Amino acid sequence: MPDTIAKYRIERLIGKGGTGTVYLAVDPFSERDVALKVMEEKPDTDLEAARLQQRFFQTEAALAGKLRHPHIATILDAGVDGDTRYLVMEYIDGGSLAEHCDAETRLPVAKIVEIGFKCCKALEYANQLGVVHRDLKPANIMLTQDFDIKISDFGAAMLDRAETTQVLGVGSPAYMSPEQIQGGTLNFQTDIFSLGAVLYHLLTGRRPFNGGTVNELLEQITETEPPPPSALRHDVPPALDEVVARALAKSREQRYASWEEMANGLESLLVAEAGDTLGLTEAERFNAMRRLSFFRTFSEVELWEVVRQASWRKFETGQDLIREGDHDAGFYVLASGMAKVISRGELLNIVSPGESVGEFSVIRRNGQARMATVCATQPSWAIGFALEQIESMPAEVQARFNEAFLGLLVDRISLISGRLLHALQEKKIAAP
Repeated sequence: MPDTIAKYRIERLIGKGGTGTVYLAVDPFSERDVALKVMEEKPDTDLEAARLQQRFFQTEAALAGKLRHPHIATILDAGVDGDTRYLVMEYIDGGSLAEHCDAETRLPVAKIVEIGFKCCKALEYANQLGVVHRDLKPANIMLTQDFDIKISDFGAAMLDRAETTQVLGVGSPAYMSPEQIQGGTLNFQTDIFSLGAVLYHLLTGRRPFNGGTVNELLEQITETEPPPPSALRHDVPPALDEVVARALAKSREQRYASWEEMANGLESLLVAEAGDTLGLTEAERFNAMRRLSFFRTFSEVELWEVVRQASWRKFETGQDLIREGDHDAGFYVLASGMAKVISRGELLNIVSPGESVGEFSVIRRNGQARMATVCATQPSWAIGFALEQIESMPAEVQARFNEAFLGLLVDRISLISGRLLHALQEKKIAAP
């Protein structure tokens, strides 16, 4: 094992695969752990394997720094050190979904639905950048320590705008789409088929297609309809059977016409896991926040970052969200219900869902006492952010918050100006 590769300090071996060796390494500049993949040298006699490996390396290297999504493993760097070609990736230390494909290790149906939803949103984002994964399988969907997912291994990806020609016959046979097997033109719907196969495997503990030989497997993929997941697992609802069946349709015309359409099919099945006192999955929180006016300018990628940091809290009628005179720094966005803003006993405003309160403490950042009390006038859900949470988010997300705050300031100045003008007009009319 080498001590270093390029600037990266090698710590230990993580594993070996068909295309190379992966090490746990440290970036000395950021002092962060990374996964460093060294591409395996192919024998000179195996020219086709060497060509494919070079193609995969070039594809992943081309994606370095481009696929920035909370549910896609980030490719941080790529290069050549002497004769060694390497890729540097975000280090993810929770294993992969391959560990949850047996009947004994299957995940709850609700968790599988949420994983499917997140995969849809991540692959929709990739497709918007012209990327089709083409090798989606449980082993390529990584797990973080808190059981979030990140899609990895885009080496087999097809780039719509790439100058190199499309490589056919890549992918893992058990999850391949019929058009991949038949050498047809590929688009995002081949990934939809593969995701359907992954969901089937996670739900049932068996692959949808299980030929005894490769030829039998490929024949099943192109000609055989697997039994519905509910036939193998009784807690799978009929609506989820329908989602999986449509994703696994042999004809692309019968599959989902967009990632959004498949995500919507899964969204209706999202159920919070037992023990979640809020009663919302992370995906449901994402969708709830996406509908609020405060977040209308946030991209989906930015909103996923916000979902991770946000704290949801229920306030009963008469309970204060914020108290006048307190020195805490943070703000709330009202998700449901209604609240009133009072200063020195005077009613200043009524707050509806989608509006924020307390943001001046974040804008000022000086610890000054709160100037008003915000009190729930009916049972309400509010999404809270402490100053430290805002500052820990990526710079582009902080900029989006500042943009929203600026819009609020303009609206409130306009409201105050209107009230002042109205008061002056009334005074003039009342004067003798």
